This record gives sequence, structure tokens and C-alpha cells, in this order.
Amino acid sequence: MSLIIDWLFPRKCFGCGQGEGYLCSLCETKIKNGELIKKNGFEGIISIYKYDGVIKNIIEKIKYGFVSDASEEMAQKMARKLKIDYPNIVEYWQKEKYCLLPIPLHQQRQRWRGFNQSEILAEKLSKILKLKYKNNIIIRKLKIKNQAQIKNREEKWKNMINVFEIATKGNMPKKVILVDDVITSGATMTAALKTLKNSGTNLGWGLTLAGVQK
Repeated sequence: MSLIIDWLFPRKCFGCGQGEGYLCSLCETKIKNGELIKKNGFEGIISIYKYDGVIKNIIEKIKYGFVSDASEEMAQKMARKLKIDYPNIVEYWQKEKYCLLPIPLHQQRQRWRGFNQSEILAEKLSKILKLKYKNNIIIRKLKIKNQAQIKNREEKWKNMINVFEIATKGNMPKKVILVDDVITSGATMTAALKTLKNSGTNLGWGLTLAGVQK
């Protein structure tokens, strides 16, 4: 069925409108790479691309234009760049049996959107990179203001206080990679990892499609 849909409605690059896929190879070469940063509590947080231009447009189309299949394409590009730019880290994740966990949406927001793009990214990445994947380990117990709507850094951190809780008490993964579409202040990921560590997780990484570089 997907092949028929792609034939009837061919995907066009969100960058140039001409190339194949949501991000063609030519437009991808024009995008700035993200970075590996260190934050308290994390072994590291990797952003594949800088949150700007075409990548920002793609993420907005996924989230607010409901283009869910673009997440699968972006996961493939993330996996490829991880293997090229961070081969030792990928090997370390595989050897130490890290588990990919998506950052959850509040159930009301997920019902509205119809999907959680972070779940799609994490599940696809797990298959390509041969890593474990678990969902619904943590949930958002509070519906809060969207972090993207908050400009003040301090307010972003306050907004995430007590947002997450553990959904299951058994079989907690000890080593996790939290997956999200974009990281700005880091408040969301930090709050999620803190919740996990309070319930038995020992080590954590962050992995995002894009990140804001300071």
C-alpha cells in the first residue's frame, strides 16, 4: 500500500521541493551538523543536526503537519550519521546493551497528533542499530505548556518539574538512551532521566534529531 501511495503522491524534499524524499541528499549537505554535549547526569547528548533551516521545517511538518512517515526517513538518516560520526559510541551502546526510550507525549497531545514522533524515531533506530527498544516506561502525568512556546530558559526548567512518572515498576532498564526530536535547554531530557534514575536506571545518554547550539 505504501508503494502505491508513494507512486500517487511522490515525496518531495522540504528543502528544495524537487529532490526525492523529505530531505534529499543535496539539501542534507547544506545542513550544519549537530554536536555532542555534556550535561549533568548524562554520559553525553548527541544532536545529529543543528535545529535550523530545513531541519526545523521538517520537524514542524512532522509535529504540526502530521507527516508521521517523515520520522522514519529521519531515523534512517540519524542511524547513518551515527555510524559515520560516532562509530565508537554506537559500538559502546551495542556492547553494553543500552535501551532506546522515547520521550513521551501527554496522552491528550498524542491523541490529537495521532502519533509520537519520538516513538517512531526510537523504534526505527533500534532496528537499524540493533539496540533494545522499550516504550511506556515513563509517562507524562502532567499536561504542561509546550516547551517551544517558552522563551525564558529558567521558565523552561520550572515547567518540567514533576512532569514525568514511572509507568511500570518492574524490569527497569539500567542503561538508557533517551530519544527526542529536538533539544533546546535540555530541561525535558534532564527531567526524564532524573525520574528514571530515581527508579533504578544507572546510566543515560540523550539522542535527538536536532539541537539548538549555544
